[in-house]
Amino acid sequence: MKHHFRFWMTGSVAVVMAAFGMGRGALAHERHPLSQASRFRVTETAARITACAERHGLSVFARLDNHPKFYEANAEDTTLIVFESAAGGTPVLMEGPASHPEVPLAVCVRCTPDGDTEVLFTGSDWDDLPPSVTRDLTELPVLVADALA
Repeated sequence: MKHHFRFWMTGSVAVVMAAFGMGRGALAHERHPLSQASRFRVTETAARITACAERHGLSVFARLDNHPKFYEANAEDTTLIVFESAAGGTPVLMEGPASHPEVPLAVCVRCTPDGDTEVLFTGSDWDDLPPSVTRDLTELPVLVADALA
């Protein structure tokens, strides 16, 4: 389990976008990648995940389609979905004083170089979070699997 140096819930889109503006650290895939293959194209995969969120107790906080800052994928083949916790706002965490903020309640849907679609998200391996946030983070992989079934 990872221990957080800082944790806060935000309702500010500017804070979330600032975290993603720092590059890959916002989803922390370089350290804890989880992915799920999708048989659907990027647009349909993102729509299915968005539609399934409410059944899992989450709502969409922000959605960015075709944004060039996300990963090395073509911008038109990438969608970022940030979810809002049932507790209100979306969690932002920092592992240490020099680390980039991470937004763990998010998924990135992208087209791979082979033309397949994958959904990337972080694990729920943070320690000492409020129970409602822990539940939401644990529910994220279930939400993705349900949406892609």
